[in-house]
Amino acid sequence: MESVFEMIVCPLCGERLEKEGGSLFCRGARRHTYDVALEGYVNLLPPGKKNNAKTGDRRELIRSRTRFLETGKYDRISDAVASLLMKYAPRGGTGGITFADLGCGEGYHTCRIAEDLRGAGARPAAVGIDASKYGVAAGAKRAARSGFSSFDLNGEEPFLCFFAGNIFRPPLRDMCLSGAVSMFAPVAWDEAARILVPGGVLTVTASGPDHLIEIRRIIYDEVRVKETAAAAPEGFRAVGTERLTYRIDLEDREKTADLFGMTPFACRVPVSVRKKITERDGMTVTVDTVNTVYEKI
Repeated sequence: MESVFEMIVCPLCGERLEKEGGSLFCRGARRHTYDVALEGYVNLLPPGKKNNAKTGDRRELIRSRTRFLETGKYDRISDAVASLLMKYAPRGGTGGITFADLGCGEGYHTCRIAEDLRGAGARPAAVGIDASKYGVAAGAKRAARSGFSSFDLNGEEPFLCFFAGNIFRPPLRDMCLSGAVSMFAPVAWDEAARILVPGGVLTVTASGPDHLIEIRRIIYDEVRVKETAAAAPEGFRAVGTERLTYRIDLEDREKTADLFGMTPFACRVPVSVRKKITERDGMTVTVDTVNTVYEKI
């Protein structure tokens, strides 16, 4: 199995990182050093940026999103992505699948994908990268609870590591992964092309035309439907598309508020519209996603 230290690089000089005690360091001339946080993640956002502490999703959003995801109502989404990786991602010499979740948020889906792959015998080696240190902290703790090794590796166990980092400049070496995952996040096409091996795949999960349409009908007088699957850019070809549609019950106000808080609408609508949605005692909504697989040519 490939080690995480054969994947990650210093975000400043591009040299590979190694572990010494509770820190990672590079062998470049400046020997840049990054500490492993108590939660088990490493902050690889370029240091010295004054707004790094405010980068990515806030702690409150991570908590509410985690509360909702832990109900299991979105589990079928990550199961579908894991199934696509099993079907399309090339395997390493030991039959393993290496992948990165680019824009992993709180790491809930990342961990479930890795668990599914492990359960199917694919021996995952994975990293989750997100700009929010609160998100990757939550992901690292979940990975540990799920029995994944992190930075203390014996070379045999499946590992799942989380990093605070920029997905448009991920701290990963060229052509080190068989898969990359983008779920409800901006797609870093150029970087995906750089880090994937030839024949490697990028799975893109986007909202389908009927996703949360019941909520959208409350917000808008006229609901607009837009295309979801992006055309394959140069260097990729689309090799598969699967649509997943089902309905879920939001049994109380808390679940309705947590789900609504996960959507882009939460920061756009007037308070009156927000209350009209979040103060409902419950509702049934449609989950509709489109998963597209792009192969690196």
